[in-house]
Amino acid sequence: MQIKTIIIFIVVTLGVLLGVGGLLWQFGNTTEAPIAEIAGNKRHVQGTGSVTLVEFSDFQCPACLAVQAPLKELLKKYEGKVEFVYRHFPLTTIHKNAMMASYAAETAGLEGKFFEMHDKLFEKQNEWSSLPDPKEKFAEYAVSLGLDKDKFLSGIESQTIKDSVNVDLLAATRYRLTGTPTFFVNGVQTDFGKIDEKVAGLVN
Repeated sequence: MQIKTIIIFIVVTLGVLLGVGGLLWQFGNTTEAPIAEIAGNKRHVQGTGSVTLVEFSDFQCPACLAVQAPLKELLKKYEGKVEFVYRHFPLTTIHKNAMMASYAAETAGLEGKFFEMHDKLFEKQNEWSSLPDPKEKFAEYAVSLGLDKDKFLSGIESQTIKDSVNVDLLAATRYRLTGTPTFFVNGVQTDFGKIDEKVAGLVN
């Protein structure tokens, strides 16, 4: 009876450890995840296609700025084959105006101008990054895009805008992302330099 009891104890213990291990792996694994989870609610999408490319980005991040031109070329190359989804991941500990920039893009997005503001923020990154308060500068960009200044300024710090950005921040935290830009191709985290090869293998 004693030997049988010991065997049962060992089996049960192993089962518990394996179960806990599996849960921890699911929580901590950032290499691959369901496409729908990584893409979220797809608030900001360009293009259509069978491949979903998701970028978690920070408007004040120099590395994010550096990939903009090659990213546009990549999307042009795979036009009709790739759906691009932008998600916010402002690194506020090192980029003091990144959160406000995300709010600016979201506010412009309410008027259908998200990617126009997206491009403007990256284009003018050096202009607004060091400002004590970039709201007025962002309002200038909004006006240049045909948006109403007062409406833009009243909306930029609304709870609706903050909540939209926080959805993306929570997702980035869930997948334990540590830097920007971070890309996923069909749910698989992929270095920017390998995206072309990855996409080519999926569409051909």
